[in-house]
Amino acid sequence: MEATGEHVTGKWIYWAGLRAGLLGAALALVSPIVQAEGLTHAFAHAMEQDPTWAEARARYAEVLADRDLARAGYHPVLTVAGRATANHREVVGDYFGLQDIDRSDDFEAFGYSIQLRQPILRLDRWRQRDAASLRVAAAAARLNAAEVDLMLRVADAYFAALDAEQDLEFAKAELRAISDRADQVREQAQLEIATELGRSEADAQRELARARVLRAEQALLTRRAELALITGEPTMVLSAIRSYGYLPELSTTDREAWVQQARESNPLLVATRLESEVASRAVDIERAARLPTLDLIAQRDYIDNSGGVSGEREDSEDLIGLELRLPVFDGGATRARTTAAVARYEQALARQARAQRQAEFQATSAHSALLLGREQVAALRTARSATYDAVEATEGGVFAGTRTEVDLVQALRERFDAERALTRAVHGYLLNSLRLKAAAGTLGTPDLMSVNRMLDD
Repeated sequence: MEATGEHVTGKWIYWAGLRAGLLGAALALVSPIVQAEGLTHAFAHAMEQDPTWAEARARYAEVLADRDLARAGYHPVLTVAGRATANHREVVGDYFGLQDIDRSDDFEAFGYSIQLRQPILRLDRWRQRDAASLRVAAAAARLNAAEVDLMLRVADAYFAALDAEQDLEFAKAELRAISDRADQVREQAQLEIATELGRSEADAQRELARARVLRAEQALLTRRAELALITGEPTMVLSAIRSYGYLPELSTTDREAWVQQARESNPLLVATRLESEVASRAVDIERAARLPTLDLIAQRDYIDNSGGVSGEREDSEDLIGLELRLPVFDGGATRARTTAAVARYEQALARQARAQRQAEFQATSAHSALLLGREQVAALRTARSATYDAVEATEGGVFAGTRTEVDLVQALRERFDAERALTRAVHGYLLNSLRLKAAAGTLGTPDLMSVNRMLDD
């Protein structure tokens, strides 16, 4: 009876220590992290450090410069040219009515020319200017799409790193619990209270738990590296979310309303529509190359010769007038460029159709995932509550001697699994809410701030 009482007392002490250790680890997971950085901080770092976003901004700046270049095509052009030369001239024969001339001379000549040209009728340049304005609008939509993509990439990487960090904490808590149990079983085996088989089983579970910790550490390093690729901050301290917090509601649960919003406002779809219009204008630009052009020109030419056959002289000439040019034949270049422009326009229409289908798919997929995710979160909350009850029942069984430490560890592991699954489900719900708004073209920094407030709770 004394051995049995000692065994029961040992179980109770082990259970109390095990429960205290695991509950302490669980509380650590939901405790606020000192000086933690939330989702908005990660996005701010990404706006400064992400190379993809920097490339998108540079592309937009390039298009703005191209618009100024297209506008310059209808502005006046002023050209100034000067020339200073040393000349040697020989004249043999008749020259301006003089016969039998045989004369050579070395002299210097200075001159300049000023020309002002103002395009009056250049339909190709006019259409280029209109197309450039459309191209800027398309580039702005592309830039907006790049910003939305950056938000989603930051959120995905942030929550993936947060999941990996919490997985590591859970794995460490399980290792501590199983190690304590293995030590307890080893002591019991020495007292011949437990069998050698039980000790071997406990040791095997401890090694498996240690392997899970190592795997979790490697996963965390990978996820943090992926986040650092975007933010440029490899040592960012993450802020956890409360899995039992409030989940944001949808403005409407009507799937077709979200799909229609995506058709109208999805940034990539808007960009491809504008790019299709630009490609259509490009066809008109190439066709306009066959049309006549009309320019206003004003010019002054001046030359000062210090010698020569005709002697020293100064010549100047001023003119103003209109210059008309009519392309007649260019070897088929205009027709070839027009054919190529039509092909590019057809490609743009195909990209637009693909972007529309993609936007509709993204809106439908995110909407379905969001509705199912809310139900999943509710189910996992109920399951988590059930695991708490199971742990309490197992605790009583261990104290009564009807359940073993293995049963208690398994019950606590199931509770940790339920906590982990619930946290991942909440993360998934928040990500899908961002994806739905991104597909609909309504995602902005206020949405990230709303999610960040949940992280700071």
